[in-house]
Amino acid sequence: MHDTEQRIARNIERSLAEQGFAEQGVEALRAEADVSLRTLYKYFPSREAMIVGALEYRDRAYSAWLDGGPEEGLEHVLHPLVRLGEWLEEVANTGCLFFTALSEYPESEAIATVARAHKGRIAEEFTRRLDRVCPGRENGDLADALLMLHEGMTQTARLWGRERATRIALEAARAVLADEGIGVGSGARPGAGEAAGRPEGGAA
Repeated sequence: MHDTEQRIARNIERSLAEQGFAEQGVEALRAEADVSLRTLYKYFPSREAMIVGALEYRDRAYSAWLDGGPEEGLEHVLHPLVRLGEWLEEVANTGCLFFTALSEYPESEAIATVARAHKGRIAEEFTRRLDRVCPGRENGDLADALLMLHEGMTQTARLWGRERATRIALEAARAVLADEGIGVGSGARPGAGEAAGRPEGGAA
């Protein structure tokens, strides 16, 4: 992405996160982007394209935010939830920008596509971490369960506050993982996937 394009997307992303979608027309977004209308339309030729660009910027920023953390064990798997709690404290606690965009533009396939891709990448992050801790088993359903906790934590933090939402989400995640034998001793207990009705290995 061109530097100017990225700067515009970053500024629009911040503006949408802080002020919402409904009240901001193209001129308001142009002012937030701090560029001429001609430059804005050069990179984002419609309001929908501006929103998609902002969401794509948020996706890249959040993916980078989740990197790193403990390399082994239960905390390796829980790291995305821990980092979400830090995001809610340090960056934004305004709910999910992607779901907000979908609710504002339910007919936009472009917005739906970028939202699905973003949530898919978070699920893949959980899957990669589970595969590292519990290799040789099917972890897709468990990753999806952790994604649901991630999304619930994002939304309820606005109502409950960040600390309570983070604490409850982590407690629930630990309980789900313990049921699969993750965090009890080392790795997953033998046959945990079969006991949960999921095959060991293979596709979901």
